[in-house]
Amino acid sequence: MKLSTAALFSVALGASQSMAFSPTFKSTSGVSSSTKLQMASPATQSVFLSPETAKKCVDAANGTPLYAYSMDTLTQNADACLAFPNAYGLTVRYAMKACPNGTILKLFNKKGIHIDASSGFEVRRAMSNGIPAENISLSTQELPADFAEFVDMGVKVNACSISQLERFGQHYNGTGQKVGVRVNPGVGSGGFSASSTG
Repeated sequence: MKLSTAALFSVALGASQSMAFSPTFKSTSGVSSSTKLQMASPATQSVFLSPETAKKCVDAANGTPLYAYSMDTLTQNADACLAFPNAYGLTVRYAMKACPNGTILKLFNKKGIHIDASSGFEVRRAMSNGIPAENISLSTQELPADFAEFVDMGVKVNACSISQLERFGQHYNGTGQKVGVRVNPGVGSGGFSASSTG
């Protein structure tokens, strides 16, 4: 497999392997490290990879950049989410915008985790990786033109605005088709004054 050095290459590693390669950082003199970081050149250590494993990954990708993920860590985190105490049932959803890597999507699908998609593109990517339409929920600021095709396949749509509810209602008028409604109460933590996260 020939990849350019600009190509991204994903490597899913098994037991006792790596999750990420992180170069060493050091602060410049007189400036706090939280203000300005300067990358060591070349990286001399990794948080998760041994130098030998890092070299094997780079060689397999024919260069950098590349991403390496720990399947063990992903599995442990998935299991922890699935074991979350609940009284009335639980549907765990992975927000695939965090990382749409096909291998990760397939792993979570095998574990029974559903997908939270934020665009029509993400819905198509999830389905192309074997995620059943009925296990995908679409919440998007811009309802795709082909949203009805997704709904007819089984994708759950959460309307995020009155205009989305109107479009949904016009298309499915009188059919009894269900739609979710996403409500933003305007309160949360994190972010900045123009955003509300969580």
